[in-house]
Amino acid sequence: MFTVILADDEELIRVSLRYLLLENCENVKVIGEAANGEEALEKIKNLHPDILITDIKMPRMDGLTLLKEIREQNFSTKVIILSGYAEFDYARQAMKYGVSDYVLKPVKGMELRDAIMDCIGEIAAPEEEPSAAEKVIAYIREEYYRPLSLEQLAAYFNFSPKYISNLVKAQTGKSYTDYLTDLRISHAVELLVRTNMEIKEIAAAVGYEDQQYFHRIFKKKTGQTPTQYRK
Repeated sequence: MFTVILADDEELIRVSLRYLLLENCENVKVIGEAANGEEALEKIKNLHPDILITDIKMPRMDGLTLLKEIREQNFSTKVIILSGYAEFDYARQAMKYGVSDYVLKPVKGMELRDAIMDCIGEIAAPEEEPSAAEKVIAYIREEYYRPLSLEQLAAYFNFSPKYISNLVKAQTGKSYTDYLTDLRISHAVELLVRTNMEIKEIAAAVGYEDQQYFHRIFKKKTGQTPTQYRK
């Protein structure tokens, strides 16, 4: 179970956040709330939460000052920033203080869930990341020929799309799209060389229903069309 403190000067927003966490995040527990940055900092000192969800603009101590204090006092708490569109640039400034994620108001359940999962991934990374990466890569190598988006992988492994993308990048040195494409084209090359399958059949077999798109991707990766490569 991962612990969370909520910091926002509007009680209704704190109530809403509690509800969204309850509905969307099974493995987190809210252990404290604060109506301003000073109160939030005091609760962090006493309760040592895993995650802080904080508004940018609060009385007595705003979110940015709170972040500075957290980092200067070497708390390991992961931070999710809440901001409105008018505060977007301000929220982005906060990223230099090691913010794990930021979520725009009004907060949506799945966006908050993804941000929480990113934090959990960072917390668990030293022990779990190598194992998680191996499982994700193994699944991609097994299911490469199916429609396979980051969102589908995230749902399957109960991670956020961003975390899946980071795992693939760390494990392979490639973006998710590049890794999946290279995997599909390498299998296509093998089928071109070792079988008499028609090119449209090969395209479908490696995950491309659109034959023309397959031709473009194949030529981009190999410098030849599938027909030229087979010859």
